[in-house]
Amino acid sequence: NIAMSTTAAEKQQRFANLSKASASSTSIYTTEEKKDSYSTLEEILETKCSDPKVRQVIQDLMKVCADITDALRTALVTVEGSTNDFGDSQLSVDVISDQMLWEACIQSSVIREGASEEEPEIRNVDMNGEGEFTVCWDPLDGSSIIDNNWAVGTMIGVWPKSTGLIGATGR
Repeated sequence: NIAMSTTAAEKQQRFANLSKASASSTSIYTTEEKKDSYSTLEEILETKCSDPKVRQVIQDLMKVCADITDALRTALVTVEGSTNDFGDSQLSVDVISDQMLWEACIQSSVIREGASEEEPEIRNVDMNGEGEFTVCWDPLDGSSIIDNNWAVGTMIGVWPKSTGLIGATGR
């Protein structure tokens, strides 16, 4: 039972006890404690991912996601006056993000094909014939609420050349 009246000293003690608790006792998401520095994406992938081409596609896509984040900080959100194939009104930030992802796919040495919510037809982006992956994305999921400063994100799926997207089961 929690007492109805709590002294300032009791509140301070409860806060101090909570502050001493480890992340594992206060979070269902992580047991990681705060550090002065963290491993880089490259370091994590080097230890967790043995395939260099998978590492490369992840790095290529994460870099463009960071670039999209930077672009969103300065882009004016306007209605483009067009809709995508699913009937959603396109916003300027959808178009900007989608274009950035297409450019990243074209520049990647490991991406073979791409498709997006804005342009759902699969396109070959592999100019050298060495691409290993089909990549599909929603460039800015939640963009309709971005002007309210709500969270948005980029969703990406990656398939190996052996299956591609057509006929892939997700298993």
